[in-house]
Amino acid sequence: CVIPPQKCPLQGTGSVLTMMLPVLVLALALQRSPADCSRRALLRRAATAGLANAAALSGGPARAIVNGDMVSDAEAAATGSVGLWIDLSGCSVCRKDKPATCSGTLVAPTLVLSARHCLDTPRMLNGTLERVVFGSDMFGAGASRDVVAVKSTSDYGIETAGNDLLLLKLSSPAPKEWRVVELPLGLLPSKEEQEEARRKGSPFYPDGLGFPSLATYGYGQQSTKGTTDPAAYSAGQLRRLGVSVQTEIRPWAAGFLTKPVDRNTGTCAGDSGGGALAFVQDPKGRGIRQFLVGVQAVASLPCEENQQVFVNPAAFSEFLLQASRDLGSPLQPTINWREYS
Repeated sequence: CVIPPQKCPLQGTGSVLTMMLPVLVLALALQRSPADCSRRALLRRAATAGLANAAALSGGPARAIVNGDMVSDAEAAATGSVGLWIDLSGCSVCRKDKPATCSGTLVAPTLVLSARHCLDTPRMLNGTLERVVFGSDMFGAGASRDVVAVKSTSDYGIETAGNDLLLLKLSSPAPKEWRVVELPLGLLPSKEEQEEARRKGSPFYPDGLGFPSLATYGYGQQSTKGTTDPAAYSAGQLRRLGVSVQTEIRPWAAGFLTKPVDRNTGTCAGDSGGGALAFVQDPKGRGIRQFLVGVQAVASLPCEENQQVFVNPAAFSEFLLQASRDLGSPLQPTINWREYS
């Protein structure tokens, strides 16, 4: 999350996460192998259509600082993107005129998936994760919903690497314009299913999703300077960024590493919790499916041309299914890799 900078900025949040990056990268490192042609075609055609649709919804190619594409309310709604408003009035060392911000994705009418540290870090500063904002501008006149309950991986004793996930329960369903984004918890064959996937000629064998380009959304700072200079504060405006996957996406891997597709771009403080979306062709030819395959956990500094680590929700499917049941809005698997065989 992003804590609004003061003239004497708080130290620790960004630096701790930055120090975590090399450790997480080592944990995520996997042997690359040639991608399966049918899978690449499946993703390439779908991604082209999905990103073209996103660009059309944006209303134009307006560029924010760090060269992320600014998006419209329509695109925010179509991608289930939401902002997390964190009240800092109880923080004795924070600016009072701005909230801390994080990003998230709507995964059920009353559930948002984000990053666990978007709750833990503000708590250390006596901040409160207060509400979820719907709109491309968190400070505009968009709708919001109070956060009435949360469940994080720590609530279930999950302390493995990459456990940076948080489910938020909303006080009432999201605005009807906001699209629920699918969690593809069964899209890729598990370790135990690899031999079956080989026999059935699955496009996801042997490389899973391989190394596709994804679209990520966030409400974070639009420059590195904004993380330390109060006059350069620029969080709260939603933007889109293309990222290229650098380590394989597997259901048994806690996360994956990415880097920006374009030069002079990157993610920054406040983009934490934002989703990484993959556009995949429907197995029955019913168009393009939009899947949430990653939740941003950490990024390196400076923000320009940096690297990002995304948590893989599929690696924590048991947590997501149990936590959603406990919150009264049970999630259900919506896709299985066998449908593509």
